[in-house]
Amino acid sequence: MAIPTETELPRPTLLQRVTPRQWTLLDVALSVIFFMGALAIITVDRGAKGPAHHFAWLLVALCVASGPIALRRRYSMPVLFTVTVALTASTMLGQGFVGVPFVALPLYSVVVHNDRRTSLMTLLGVEVLLLGALGVAALQGPIGAGSSFSIIVAGATWIVADSVRARRAHHAGLAYQVEQRRLQEADRAQNSLIEERLQIARELHDIIAHSLSVIAVQSAVGGHVLENQPDEARKSLAAIEATSRSALEELRGLVGVLRHGDLEEPSRSPALRIVDLDRLIDDLRASGLMITYQIHGQVVEVSPSMDLTVYRIVQEALTNVRKHSKATSAVVDITFGTRELEIDVVDDGGECVQSGLVRSDEGNGSHHGIIGMRERARVFRGSLSASSLEGGGFAVKAVLPLVEVAP
Repeated sequence: MAIPTETELPRPTLLQRVTPRQWTLLDVALSVIFFMGALAIITVDRGAKGPAHHFAWLLVALCVASGPIALRRRYSMPVLFTVTVALTASTMLGQGFVGVPFVALPLYSVVVHNDRRTSLMTLLGVEVLLLGALGVAALQGPIGAGSSFSIIVAGATWIVADSVRARRAHHAGLAYQVEQRRLQEADRAQNSLIEERLQIARELHDIIAHSLSVIAVQSAVGGHVLENQPDEARKSLAAIEATSRSALEELRGLVGVLRHGDLEEPSRSPALRIVDLDRLIDDLRASGLMITYQIHGQVVEVSPSMDLTVYRIVQEALTNVRKHSKATSAVVDITFGTRELEIDVVDDGGECVQSGLVRSDEGNGSHHGIIGMRERARVFRGSLSASSLEGGGFAVKAVLPLVEVAP
């Protein structure tokens, strides 16, 4: 099946396809038509009633009323004022130009491009001028039946134009809502992408930092005892091999998740859990760090995501002990309460400086490991603190609610 390469857009309406230049030409044509129609009217009236109708003045008023209509889209308010004055003058001379809606086009432009209050005040001004002219004409003698034509046209035009303005505002509001929803969806997609990148960064940091730390320590031990204690050197090499294989397996699993849409089968390796901490701690003990590990309280089953989070927090805390301190021992306590799960990792290494930065909770991002642990805890609306202890030592404490929030 062929996949379309372009999105087919709906065909614009006829009015949407008209260019600004074409609209201007249309206004010029209407201006000429109005002029010719009104000229025919005053010419017929002159032939019927003689020169007493002030033909010359009516001709001037006609030119003033029709000419500016060609510019009504660019100068709507000045054009409306000019046309209204011309119609006022012609009405006072007894000529209402029945059938020629001079006032309609400029008034329409004013109404659709201004708010209702402004358009109402404009309509009121036009009607007052035309009614005043009609009154003056009435004082001079009988007025024709069509003398109020422009007054009626002005009122009807305002009703139509205000409806068009309201409809356009409604459509603009709908378009704005659609655009806002599009922007919100784009923001959600961007935030999701950022969160995925942060999660990948955390996983890579936890896997690589821990494994390389153990490998570095075991390599150093193996190098020191290679000549005198070959058995210990072999143990170090075995630990390096086991750690490398474990890290490689975890990296393969992570890459498998990232390539979930590929044809390759996803990794079948089980996710790391709290029960896997025994193996992690044994590996670190083998590197020379004395670790006391205990689980307190009634153990309850948690979700795989929280299982992995607990494992990663303990892993990162112990990796920091090995990498960034001179600690010789550490205590790991996991406590299952009635509503919370607490993780405590305390070492005896004291404050440690790496690249001039002291490990502390106020390190404003000095250590990516602490940031990653805190982000993991926040996924479950938990908290994590990390700070130096008085008298030496460093403590990491995490509290995760057992009533989980879906990550």
